[in-house]
Amino acid sequence: MTMMADDKTLITRILGGETEAFRHLMRRHGGTLLAFIESVVGSREEAEDVVQEAFLFAYRSLHQYDCRVASFATWLHRIAYHEALRRMKRRRLPTLSWDADDSLLKYAEEADSDDWLTDASEEQQERLDEAIRRLPDYDQTLLRLYYEDDLPLKEIAYILDSKAGILASRLHRIRDRLRKELQKTKYR
Repeated sequence: MTMMADDKTLITRILGGETEAFRHLMRRHGGTLLAFIESVVGSREEAEDVVQEAFLFAYRSLHQYDCRVASFATWLHRIAYHEALRRMKRRRLPTLSWDADDSLLKYAEEADSDDWLTDASEEQQERLDEAIRRLPDYDQTLLRLYYEDDLPLKEIAYILDSKAGILASRLHRIRDRLRKELQKTKYR
């Protein structure tokens, strides 16, 4: 294959019996999926297992995939996310670890057009990082998908089995909670 086909074309070819085309999908989406799942489960080794299971499930279920509902990447993220949740529940693995970085600054700049984070001192940034780590796992995952992976709410809703409106409200509440945490440190 000289020119890389789009996902839809590859899927059509796979369903038509050209199973080797699935390797192209794995190469195209494997890195992004692995990074996301590693952030959920907190372990590279465990993430590799989850991603492998997700690709296996996707291959076996490819005939059920509907490109009108979600992109292949979003569908794959959903499969992997739910596999990660199942494993974490079974093994009680450590959950999402968050390292606040430039993506968090982007988040602050978008937050109601104020600069509540961009002028954060080192102490305030440490407090904010700690506040993020104290958030429920679901909220941390939501932040990561939205602000770090830049996924639209519609796709995140599909991955997390939720509704975009509910997630938008939740993001607003998380942002308010984090802003209040930062304001506490400003006056200490």
